Order: sequence, then C-alpha cells, then structure tokens
Amino acid sequence: MMFFNKEIITFNFEGHSKEQVLSHLSAEFIENDLVTQDFYASIISRELSFPTGLWMNDTGIAIPHTDSEKVKQAQIGFMSLKQPVTFKEMANKDNEIEVSLIFMLALKQSDQQLSMLQKLVNLFQNESMVKQLKECTSLIEFKSIMKNAGIE
Repeated sequence: MMFFNKEIITFNFEGHSKEQVLSHLSAEFIENDLVTQDFYASIISRELSFPTGLWMNDTGIAIPHTDSEKVKQAQIGFMSLKQPVTFKEMANKDNEIEVSLIFMLALKQSDQQLSMLQKLVNLFQNESMVKQLKECTSLIEFKSIMKNAGIE
C-alpha cells in the first residue's frame, strides 16, 4: 500500500479541536520524515483559505492537505475520532461541519493529488464503506476497505 507505507492510522482518537487532531496527525508525518517541519503550519494556513470539510453519507469528513513542496515522501494519514470536531465546509466556508473521519494527504505531484481526491470522494459516496470506516478499529480491516476502494 504505497500511500499508507508508514501506517499513520489512528482509530477513535479523542481530540477536542481541529487544531489538536491536525497537530497530532502532522506530528506523525514529521516524525517519520515524510514532510518538512512547517507542514502543520501550512496545513492550518490552507484550512483557513481553502477548508476541506465535506458532508457525505451523514458523515463529516475532512481531507487536509498542503503544497507539495512541504512533502518529502508521498503518504496518506487516516484518523477516526471518538467525538467529532468542527471544520469549515469545502463548498462554503461559512458553513461548519462536525467531522469524524480525516484523511490527511501528503502528495508530491499535483496530478497525484487530483486523482487521490477523486478516489476519496468516490469512497465517501459509498455509504457502506463510510460506515465501515467509522466502525473500523484494526489496521487489517482499514487496509481492506482502502483496497476495495482502489486506494493503495
């Protein structure tokens, strides 16, 4: 699974804010030397201008990402939350969404980013897969869901 090589995958994280959950995920990317030290600051800054919250299949999902120059090695991180945290909506940043699933993208090429976003949106449109992601608590199960979604 190329995009999940480092297994930055956390289930039922107890976060109390968007900043806290993004900081936790970013730190794992930095510790694994996948991104530059300013990756988190860049993710937060991008969220302010271009929010990444989506509401699909009765589920709040966020896809935080930033510029490719902050990325050393392509990776996707996943986090499910015990209680949702508030993100702004991608389509309308005046709206807030209670997010419980996060896919953090660190991708090198812009075409890679576009194709991954399309695959993720296809996954989010699949009600049973979204339900599986929300209930998932094991790496094996998670990887199986991703493989079924064509994301490896």
